[in-house]
Amino acid sequence: AVLPFINISDDPEQEYFCDGMTEEIINGLTHIKDLKVIARTSAFMFKGKNEDIREIGRKLAVNHLLEGSVRKAGKKIRITAQLIQVSDGSHLWSEKYDRDLEAIFDIQDEITLSIVDALEVKLLKKEKQALLTHSTTNEKAYNLYLQGRFLWNRMTLNDLDNAVTCFTKATETDPDFALAHFGLADTYWVLHQLVPLPANEAMPKARDAAMKALELDSTLAEAYALTGMILYAYEW
Repeated sequence: AVLPFINISDDPEQEYFCDGMTEEIINGLTHIKDLKVIARTSAFMFKGKNEDIREIGRKLAVNHLLEGSVRKAGKKIRITAQLIQVSDGSHLWSEKYDRDLEAIFDIQDEITLSIVDALEVKLLKKEKQALLTHSTTNEKAYNLYLQGRFLWNRMTLNDLDNAVTCFTKATETDPDFALAHFGLADTYWVLHQLVPLPANEAMPKARDAAMKALELDSTLAEAYALTGMILYAYEW
């Protein structure tokens, strides 16, 4: 399980970046068939809670936990990460990264590959390729996407409206950013579920954005799942 990375920046508003880092590492690890990776929803239940690592591991039924922190200042970033063996609370691996912010994708890859090495997991060639493939390399678009996901997870109407703005700007900044298109689709879907948007307004927008995401990345499971829900709930 990957626990939510802690924001130790001077700016509390950088929490969205830490949550996004955590989600990206989770998504990377799920490409490896030999690993059982706990879903974000379950791992984030422990956000902000000071529980014993061994107890968290027991509750999540996992052998290993990844925890870390992020300090972001201007264009510089420091990330620390530790892989912990739940049975005795010992460290299998730990590392500190001091980099320019534009190297964020490389840091995520390094952390994920270090976990794989520490667990002695053998990667198939196609798994490694998928793990190291990013939906965008545009830092501005990626930052907007992380803000959008952070707002989406709050699930208030105001935050969801702002998430639409973030995802829209991300797709405008990088039109080929599949996850940003999916984020837009996902937000329109939820806005309809919460009733402020009628189906005939929300569902076509959600469907078009999800289909655009799949056009750009045919392996995007989230977009297939959402398209299925739209076909079931709206198009019957």
